Amino acid sequence: MIAYLFQNRLKAPLFSPAWVKHWLKRLWTLPSLLGYCWQSLRWRMKGARIAPSAVISRLTVQGDASHLSIGPGCCLGITTMQTHAQVKIGACVVINDGVRLITGSHDITSPTYEHVFAPIVIEDYAWIATDAMVLKGVTIGRGAVVAAGAVVVKDVRPFAVVGGNPAKEIGTRGIERFEYLPSSWFGPVMAWTGRNPVKSSTPAKPAAGPACPVAEPLLQ
Repeated sequence: MIAYLFQNRLKAPLFSPAWVKHWLKRLWTLPSLLGYCWQSLRWRMKGARIAPSAVISRLTVQGDASHLSIGPGCCLGITTMQTHAQVKIGACVVINDGVRLITGSHDITSPTYEHVFAPIVIEDYAWIATDAMVLKGVTIGRGAVVAAGAVVVKDVRPFAVVGGNPAKEIGTRGIERFEYLPSSWFGPVMAWTGRNPVKSSTPAKPAAGPACPVAEPLLQ
C-alpha cells in the first residue's frame, strides 16, 4: 500500500507551504496507515488477494484466506468473513463496521446435518451498511446498497436498495455513473492522494472495461 500511495501522491513544489502541509499530515497519520498496511499484509501472507489501494480497518477471516479477493479502491470497516467458499469483492466496494459475510451453513434436511458451502460475490461500487449480514450463495450486484442490519439471503440486482430480514428491495439507486474512490476517504490515505483523486466517467451499464478509477491491476 505504501508504494501505491507514494506513486500516486499529491505533489507540490519542494519545500513550498503545500509540500510542508502534505508531509506533516502524512507523518501525523503514519501510525494509522501502518495499521491498515498490516491488516492487508497479514491476510495476503495467508493467501488472500488484496489490491494495494484497498483499505481494511480490521478483518477477521474464518476459513481459508486464499478464497478471499478484494479489488482496488475498496474500504472495509470492522468486518467478519467466513471463507469456506470463495468471497469475491469487486472494485470500489464499501463495507461498514459489523458486516458479516457467511459462506457456510448446514443442510437441515440431512440426517447427518452436513455442511453446505457457496460463494459470495460483491460487485463493483456496492455498499454494505453497518451490521448487515450476507449469506452463502448471494451475489450483490454492481452499485447495489444493503441497508444497515439487513440479512441478505438471495441475489440483489444491480443498483437495487434492499433492507430488512430477510432483505427485500425497497428502492433503486438513482445514479448513472460513479466518481468516487472509497479508500481515499480514510484520513491516512487522503493525506497522500486527496479525496477521490481520479474521476470516473464509466457509465452505469458498461459494455466492458475497468469499473473503478484506479490505475493499477485489479489484484497484485
